[in-house]
Amino acid sequence: MRPRVWCFTPNPVFEKNFEEKTGRCFCSKGGKGRNVARQLQQWGIPTFSVSVSSSSILETDVGTEPGSDPKAGAGERQGWAWVREGIERIDFFTEDLKIRPREWRKIREYWMRNLKSGDWWVVAGSSATGWPKGWWKKVIGDLQKKGVTVLVDSRGALMREAVAAGADWIKCNLAEAEATTGMKGVERCIRNLTGNGTTGVVVTLGKEGLVAEVNGTKFSIPAPKVKVKDPTGSGDVVTAALIYGEMLNLPMEQTFKQAVEDGTLHVKATT
Repeated sequence: MRPRVWCFTPNPVFEKNFEEKTGRCFCSKGGKGRNVARQLQQWGIPTFSVSVSSSSILETDVGTEPGSDPKAGAGERQGWAWVREGIERIDFFTEDLKIRPREWRKIREYWMRNLKSGDWWVVAGSSATGWPKGWWKKVIGDLQKKGVTVLVDSRGALMREAVAAGADWIKCNLAEAEATTGMKGVERCIRNLTGNGTTGVVVTLGKEGLVAEVNGTKFSIPAPKVKVKDPTGSGDVVTAALIYGEMLNLPMEQTFKQAVEDGTLHVKATT
């Protein structure tokens, strides 16, 4: 069976975006995991996009569900974004979801039941709160024992548990890396984000590209110079490109170069 990618958004948001230039308002189901799933689906990779709600039930987004899991009701965070072309957008969010410990046990059961050897488990974004200490470390380790490849793109306590578990791939931007490790500078951060058994660590640097270390080999990929429209989601395109390259067994440097190009194309303003 062809490997599948399961993108988990553990703290989803329903966003209203306002564009200053056009006055247009549009709504979207946001969150890093959802963004990664959308991109992979566009590239033809079998992908499920899964998130939680305040009812604590795992839900799969329309069009990507396996077909057997119930939809959850309303209960996502709410978000509002003011988007100015070429300038970092301004975001406002309601408080993070809070999930009870017993519901975290159900979430673990869901993943242990659905993920198979050869699958990818992509945890992207911040997390709903309330998980028992060590929950992420335990579930990552147990899924890896099943032969699942784990990629985590997050920060803070979730990321620290992922590093302690030796997640296969660690990915974040420099601000998230520094906040998680308490270190300054990309090189020091990468050293402190590499767990026992970790294949690679990728740190994106915005307009400067990315720096990574994979099985002891270092990569530094600059980004093309472009006029930026909206950088939101560019890091998620990089994550998707990394998974795409690995699933196609492309050379690592080629994968990273393509990831940076794809991420740059995502933010580029039309002229």
